[in-house]
Amino acid sequence: MIKNKIRKSWVANGTTNVLGKIDDEFLSLARKSGCIEWFVGFESVNQAALNSIKKTHNKVENFKKMIKRVHDHGMTIQGGIIFGFDEDTPDTFDTTLEKVNELEIDVLEINILTPYPGTPLYQRMEQDGRILTKDWSRYNQVDVVFQPKNMTVEELKQGAGKVAKEFYRYPKIIQRGVKIFSTVKKPSALIPYFTNYTFRKYYQRDLAI
Repeated sequence: MIKNKIRKSWVANGTTNVLGKIDDEFLSLARKSGCIEWFVGFESVNQAALNSIKKTHNKVENFKKMIKRVHDHGMTIQGGIIFGFDEDTPDTFDTTLEKVNELEIDVLEINILTPYPGTPLYQRMEQDGRILTKDWSRYNQVDVVFQPKNMTVEELKQGAGKVAKEFYRYPKIIQRGVKIFSTVKKPSALIPYFTNYTFRKYYQRDLAI
């Protein structure tokens, strides 16, 4: 892209372990070629939950350092978080909010665990009698279609909504916007900045924030 002088802003997908270890030259070239944001599936800020889904390459203790590296190279982070793991409790939502603010994540995708048919997770939950509906239209990552282990259905739905509401309050969006523009330092910073507003609108509709 650099050689052919393709001037496009683009978003990449990366993992916490790769972005934490990859050499600085690669990150510099990614930014020079137009990369403005990395989507990273953090999934949880609870290490026990990450271990239970065998995502052991995600080390919560390394998240902040990895994000700082990406920011230092002029790119932003869109983080994916999932609520509803068996290790999650009603306290998980406040803990997550505190952690994502500390980590300085630029954009947050908030999902509710969804046991899709045909997956081992669905099979396990069906065997345990925890599947609440087979209305497949509700398998959309914002509805609760299973019985959580350590909270009620309402607590899971409302907790995810609380995180979305707090993270996407206008003062928070503006505060992050200042950081985004100082990080990217180009008009392309508008993309991650306005993604915040897009997610706010989405969660207003689907999580009723």
